[in-house]
Amino acid sequence: MSSKIWVLVASSARAILFSAEDRGGSLHNEERWEDAMARLHDQDINTDRPGRSFDSHGEGRHAMEPRVDPKTEEAEHFARFVGEHLRETMQAQGGCERLHLIAAPEFLGHLRNCLDHHLQTKIVSEIPKDLVMLDSEDIRKHLPDFL
Repeated sequence: MSSKIWVLVASSARAILFSAEDRGGSLHNEERWEDAMARLHDQDINTDRPGRSFDSHGEGRHAMEPRVDPKTEEAEHFARFVGEHLRETMQAQGGCERLHLIAAPEFLGHLRNCLDHHLQTKIVSEIPKDLVMLDSEDIRKHLPDFL
């Protein structure tokens, strides 16, 4: 990937890295990552029964709720995975000058938190939309005319 313009389109289950040759160019699919666990239901991600706890007053017992729901935890895990692979790709390819992020709103925050400082300085736009199922031509229509 010799291009210095990257566009990352992501959701909690899939991420696609595109590149563009120039600021007005079309997008070329470079890499794709998928997280099969993200498509599972909560009960399929965490198959263990919740632990039990005593009430603070009295003798009652109840199931303990997890601190973070399994879907959110899996989304955070996938965001870390994508962030690490972007960093590795940047090192292997000599970096990028501009990075455009397009991600589902709930995933965009996870992703932003998982990008290292160097990648964060390259972000020139963020679009909070889930466009991961669109083809490159349709994704390009959601980006500025000049990348």
